[in-house]
Amino acid sequence: MTLSRHTDFAHSAETALPGLSPASLRDAMLAEAREHGLEILHHDGGTLAVVTAYGHYRLISEGESARAAVDSPRADWLFALKEALTEKISALHPDAAARIRWSDAPPEGSRPPNFQFVEIRSVAPLGHDFLRITVGTEDLSAFGDDAIHFRLVLPSPGDTAPEWPRIGVGGATIWPKGEKALHRPVYTVRHADATRGELTFDLFVHEGGRATDWARSVRIGSRVGLTGPGGGGIPQTRRITLYADETGLPAVARILEALPADAAGHAVLSAGRGADCLYPLPVHPGVQVHWLERASSTQLAERAIAERAHHSGHSLWFAAEKAGAQRLREWCKTNGVDLRDQYVAAFWTQGDRT
Repeated sequence: MTLSRHTDFAHSAETALPGLSPASLRDAMLAEAREHGLEILHHDGGTLAVVTAYGHYRLISEGESARAAVDSPRADWLFALKEALTEKISALHPDAAARIRWSDAPPEGSRPPNFQFVEIRSVAPLGHDFLRITVGTEDLSAFGDDAIHFRLVLPSPGDTAPEWPRIGVGGATIWPKGEKALHRPVYTVRHADATRGELTFDLFVHEGGRATDWARSVRIGSRVGLTGPGGGGIPQTRRITLYADETGLPAVARILEALPADAAGHAVLSAGRGADCLYPLPVHPGVQVHWLERASSTQLAERAIAERAHHSGHSLWFAAEKAGAQRLREWCKTNGVDLRDQYVAAFWTQGDRT
């Protein structure tokens, strides 16, 4: 998935933002754009437009009031943009978020268009530290070659009558709260079989993880939720360096499968057992793989920084704990590395490894 500068998007939506200071949202959008290396397409006193992988965000200021608009080439991407912007507004001003009314809002109470139920088909050990899980899906039409991530949606342990997300009056998704809150960890699609309607993903097993506990006890035929696809995509490059811990190994596997035959690069991967974790990575003839044992995310980041001079023409791809991702982003900004051309992501946060 690449950043888009199109201005003739097929799908658009907008909403008024009553009760919200345009300046506060503008500052938040600019901060996010700078943190993640998003392109600021237009920025003047009246309009701010930011380019994302899914399309454009636009903030239109009108005196003391404001409107927000999103534009995208795909309907599912448009919905993802609306959800992300609604979450941002909710963090700034919950009351203002409650007054959002998207112009293309689905019927109140309906299922979010990016949500579906899936049925557990199989759970099997994979290497020493993973489980490979296959689910039967309702619809895989959006899961193309660039659809690399999704969210599993799990009810609280022991909840036999879970509440599932629904569309609110303004068009945004309403998620259950309190005892009915749903757990939504992110995973990478390893295989999507449209003929069989099956999706396969690999779950890193670690003690204390809520999803790990669920996967160890789940029954075949059980039903849970799924939202997506979204996020990341497959880098369109022939020169790449990859750095990841266990949580990023499935995504590295997808990338190695998708790289052109004449691609070149190297991958530095950290696992508790190193290569003895036995995670099945595809072999790419042009990419050398180096394993580390128990390297922290900051150690991975420092390795990426130290090796950057030798691979300055390569796309940089990094996925590990948040502290390492932040360190690498800060170094990239300080040293003039354009984050729009790289992928640096926090796949988990210390103390919250799901």
